Amino acid sequence: MNSRPLTVADLPMLQRALDQDQFEHLETKNFTMDSAYSIVYEDEQGPIGILRYTKESYCRLRLVTVWCNNQDRKRNAASVIQAIADTVRKCKTNGYKEIVFCTQSPSLARFCMDRLGFVAEKDEYVLHV
Repeated sequence: MNSRPLTVADLPMLQRALDQDQFEHLETKNFTMDSAYSIVYEDEQGPIGILRYTKESYCRLRLVTVWCNNQDRKRNAASVIQAIADTVRKCKTNGYKEIVFCTQSPSLARFCMDRLGFVAEKDEYVLHV
C-alpha cells in the first residue's frame, strides 16, 4: 500500500467516492481547500480512499476519510491501519498530541477503538499520541 498527495487528476475519483457513500460527507472542495491536506491511499488494485487532514488547534489533527468502495472492508481496514500509523508519525514529528475524527459508521468507530486505541469523547473519537 502506498499514499500520495491528492491531485487535480484525482478529483473525478474523489467525487465518485463521495457520490457512492451512504454517509454524509463534505464536498470535493473541502478536500482541496487551503487549510486541508489530502492524501490518496492505494494498492495494486487502485485507489482505496482519500484522507483529509486539517489542523484543528495547535495540538490536534482532524481526519476525514472517504472510501472508494464502502463494501471493500478488507482493503479499507488495511488503509485505516496504514493511515493512522502515518498520521501518528506526522503528529510526533510536528508536535500534535491528538488525532480526532467523527463518524456515522458504528463499525468504523468500533474498529478504531478496538484495533487502533481511539477513545470515544462525546461524539468524536480521539487518539492521544
